[in-house]
Amino acid sequence: MPSRDEFLAHLDADSHLFAAAAARGLEADVPSCPGWTVRDLVVHIGEVISQKADLVAGGWADSWPPRNRLPAGVDPLDWYRREASRLYEVLSVADPETPAMTFGPDQTVAFWIRRMAHETVVHRIDAEQAHGYESAVDPQLAIDGVWELFDVYITGYPDWAEFHPGDDVVRVVVGDETRTVRLGRFTGAKNDRDYDLPTTIFSTDDPHAIVSGYPDRVLLWMWGRAPLDDVNVSGDVATARRFRTACAARETAGSR
Repeated sequence: MPSRDEFLAHLDADSHLFAAAAARGLEADVPSCPGWTVRDLVVHIGEVISQKADLVAGGWADSWPPRNRLPAGVDPLDWYRREASRLYEVLSVADPETPAMTFGPDQTVAFWIRRMAHETVVHRIDAEQAHGYESAVDPQLAIDGVWELFDVYITGYPDWAEFHPGDDVVRVVVGDETRTVRLGRFTGAKNDRDYDLPTTIFSTDDPHAIVSGYPDRVLLWMWGRAPLDDVNVSGDVATARRFRTACAARETAGSR
């Protein structure tokens, strides 16, 4: 995993790359986010980073969507640049071990340093793809981004829910590490709401499909920013496709 300083350096660099891509035109469509223009993307990530800067600085949390909305009459890209700079400053002076409210198992500021670096690089790719190009993702950041998906989004289920295992087992290989998971669903009820969502659990069973490849391609495929042809699949391709579908559902459900 990259160090705190490395995460912050990536956050700063990718924030500038995102702004540079967005400046090419706010009305361009974002291929990975159907129905969104670059303007929508800028407003979305601006809201996210503004909320997280306040959360780390002040310790509060808010419902989604956040109260940190684009002010009326303000240029969205100028606002994004200001909020990105503020987030970087807040995270740079914060103690990573300080307790913080998160939606992952790590309940410290370190979670947000890592999460916002990955949030920014993926949305930077979105903005670049909207304008027909894509700049490189640091390999070590990409490797950690793959494992962050397992750590935060796509593996496990709440303690109030029940897991229903499926038949598919998938192994992901990136760098020198692997993760093997069984696909399934979890069901349950909380706060008068019923849940039925796909998930995965770690498994020691033999996989039906093995996904591997260059770290950035695996990361972007798992986030729905690259096609299946960009990664290597050995075994059952249909299983790999079902795994990606499960990733998409959990990413959407857990994204904040």
